[in-house]
Amino acid sequence: MSSAAEAFSIHSRQRVPLRVVELGARGRGVMAERRIEAGELVERSPVLIIRHEQRAAVDPTNVGNYIFLWEAGTTGQDLYKQEGRAAIVLGYTSLVNHSAAPNCTFIRHFDELALDLVASRDIAAGEEITFDYGMTLWFTPA
Repeated sequence: MSSAAEAFSIHSRQRVPLRVVELGARGRGVMAERRIEAGELVERSPVLIIRHEQRAAVDPTNVGNYIFLWEAGTTGQDLYKQEGRAAIVLGYTSLVNHSAAPNCTFIRHFDELALDLVASRDIAAGEEITFDYGMTLWFTPA
């Protein structure tokens, strides 16, 4: 394995302690098990790519509610165009709920097929992990 590939390996320890909980009207969500510092890596997740030609079959399904657009220079809003590749994020990040005042952001590593969830501010133990979906929502936020 090349040193570049090893430098970006995904390890199970690249995640702070988290738990998935039921949040009533918000559905399932992800909670911090300990305090998380601003700028800290919350989780590095591998992704599975959904090719453009597969999007028409996947987008209308329940899985389509959890995909991330996997094209450089795009935002969540671009998902509605049903163009380009999307990704299924394997890990807790796929269950993170939307917030207009989020405590995390994500970084797509296209070539490495990974997505980083990073704390954008300090997060208290027991606080829900959130990010802004960056799109017109298909649901009413609780």
